[in-house]
Amino acid sequence: MNFRVEFKNRPLVFIEGLKKWVFLHECVWTGPALTFPLTSVHYLNTEYPASKKLFREHLKLGNVTLDHVIQELSVVREDTSFGRLGELLLHLNKFLKRKSPQDCLSKLKGKKIIPVRQPDGTLCRMTYDTDFWYFADRKKLQQIFDGKLPVINFDATIVKKLQPLIKAMDLSEYVLSKIDSCTSETVGDKMYDEERRLDLRTRSLYLQR
Repeated sequence: MNFRVEFKNRPLVFIEGLKKWVFLHECVWTGPALTFPLTSVHYLNTEYPASKKLFREHLKLGNVTLDHVIQELSVVREDTSFGRLGELLLHLNKFLKRKSPQDCLSKLKGKKIIPVRQPDGTLCRMTYDTDFWYFADRKKLQQIFDGKLPVINFDATIVKKLQPLIKAMDLSEYVLSKIDSCTSETVGDKMYDEERRLDLRTRSLYLQR
């Protein structure tokens, strides 16, 4: 009898904490270090630390993948903390550094998974494809538009590292430094007002979106 087939077709993995038998395809060996592990899979490196050879070599059990993180984000609830959303997005960004299909985030469209700080300082959850918010990727721009624009709730130093996520979400036009780089020709003396110029650019993007 092929034991791999048995593990594939029957729930043969016992999860002690749940007092439940699960299928192997519901499990991974290990995953990224999160404050709380992904809830969509079971981590067997903690359940069966002495059985690595069985699961990894014989049963070919893999680790957490991009699909697992996307699945976790697709089922977040209204009471999911902003910290948890941020943590999941950062791990999503790490997995996106590898070659990913162009439409890999389609499952997340319409999902309120983005922690956004509003102009009045409150936090809310927004979608990445229909709602209106920005990436403040420079400290100076973050300070200029604090209280004026809705921005993703990450520090500018973190936002600078989110290029894989920004590209996958097709939101490059909503990165404040890129808006800042869009200069226009002037007639006569040049009066440079960064705050006013950026305000006009962001308003025009709002009307386009």
